[in-house]
Amino acid sequence: MRDRDDFDDLRAERDMPMRHRHEANRFAGLWKQIALGIVVGYGVLGVISAVAWLVISRIALGGLAITLH
Repeated sequence: MRDRDDFDDLRAERDMPMRHRHEANRFAGLWKQIALGIVVGYGVLGVISAVAWLVISRIALGGLAITLH
């Protein structure tokens, strides 16, 4: 009787790359997410800068007094 080696349980299969069914539409919604991120980021930065300018102007003009004679 022949000794059984480790190669008896192997079978030949083609080396086919795994492909997704929707390969062409993989990044279809990515431009929407990027555009939304730009719009939301721009809005948030605008609000933050407006608040910062208000605080800076309050501090800078806080000690300024205008008197009329």
